[in-house]
Amino acid sequence: MRTLITALTLPALLITSALSPASHAHIPSANPMEHSRPFPAGPSRQLEDYRFLDDPARRTDPLDGLRYHRLGDSAWLQLGGELRYAFTHADNVAFDLNGQGDDNYIQQRAQAHASLHLWDNRVRTFVQLQNTRSWNQQFPLPRDGSRNDVAQAFIDTRFDLGRLQATTRIGRQEIQYGQGALLNIGEQPNIRQAFDGAVLRLTTPGKHQVDLLALRPILYDRDNFDDSSDNNTRLLGLYASLNLAPQRGVDLYAFARDMDERNFQGFVGREERYTLGTRLFGRQQQLDWNWDLMLQGGEHAGRDIRAWAIRSDSGYTFDNRLRLRLGLHLDVASGGDPLSASQSRTFDALYPRNGTYGEANLTTMSNLILAGPSFNFKPARTIEVYSSILQTWRHATDDYVYLPGVRPLAGTLNNSAREIGTTYQFTGRWQPTANFNIDLHAMHLAAGRAITRAGGHDNNTLVVRTAMRF
Repeated sequence: MRTLITALTLPALLITSALSPASHAHIPSANPMEHSRPFPAGPSRQLEDYRFLDDPARRTDPLDGLRYHRLGDSAWLQLGGELRYAFTHADNVAFDLNGQGDDNYIQQRAQAHASLHLWDNRVRTFVQLQNTRSWNQQFPLPRDGSRNDVAQAFIDTRFDLGRLQATTRIGRQEIQYGQGALLNIGEQPNIRQAFDGAVLRLTTPGKHQVDLLALRPILYDRDNFDDSSDNNTRLLGLYASLNLAPQRGVDLYAFARDMDERNFQGFVGREERYTLGTRLFGRQQQLDWNWDLMLQGGEHAGRDIRAWAIRSDSGYTFDNRLRLRLGLHLDVASGGDPLSASQSRTFDALYPRNGTYGEANLTTMSNLILAGPSFNFKPARTIEVYSSILQTWRHATDDYVYLPGVRPLAGTLNNSAREIGTTYQFTGRWQPTANFNIDLHAMHLAAGRAITRAGGHDNNTLVVRTAMRF
């Protein structure tokens, strides 16, 4: 534990200055709920704020009377829910390297939540229950189905520490920072990632923010109300968000993950993995950027960990009717000889956002070089289109190709080819109202020589998804 705390010391010193008032004026943004509610698929429902519905003139949605209830001068209750169904067809699952072949299945996610606010939001409780099912799936993963269970359940307390506003959150909770390079909710899987633990948030008058985290990831099981904390894994973290100027910022972060035992790259033993990083993000007129730079150190089963990664998404949005955004993705994650008894150079992105690489679940930030353009536009008010072409290679040819969860693909260690493949993906969303949407996702991954020399094949994935929420 002492080494875990020591790993957080440097970033703590770097962000001390963030706890003083900001030198730049902070421009508050309007509550987006006033224009469209509820949140679209993706953001956590815990973030919704419906207090503006105290004004009867703003109750313009037929469901406003269900989602918001004023209980007294200083108390209110918010309710919400979601029902989502998805049909997935995938051929050559995991490139068919494990003989998995094709898969066709239907998934359901039903959620309901209640958020109770007391004493002018000094105390808040949030509970979200869910039922997740997967029918006819031949090769389910833990986050594909878990029947009835608790998705989130936490209590917030808010108080002042001098000029700082402090919030403590204890319980089961969804957590995402930045573009999800290390901690991400994961909307595409049937079950969103959550953690058990505590978070202390400190906010300055200038809206700088520092989070201190002590968490355990959730282990998802197949039966009712049996999802539990992973007692093998502890995650300590510090995440600071600094508003340097309107529409520009810098995040500084440090995470220390301690696993009592991990079987990784053929070595079994205790792992202490430390990640230091910074996120640079902002917008300048039509140009936007979002970059994470990360270093990893530590030890696993007597081997030194020395790894690094870059994750980036930069773009230019044209000022026209389509609101076309042309993006450029460049992601690099280190790799190295996995059989080395002295050092591990393979980057582990902890709990990353992999959905941007396609819904076939074939790409993650480990031993990876990825580059390519993306296109996002709105041909109509109710329709949004996203497409990308992403070329992927191995960073180190003497290391595996890895699937999400840092799962090595058998056979890829035995060839020196670098190219993993090229991903062509298209996603379209029709959303006639804020309460309903239909998504279509089509993806083709043309396998490169690192895959074909191991006996793998191209992958095609088609997902049709519909969701209703209030």
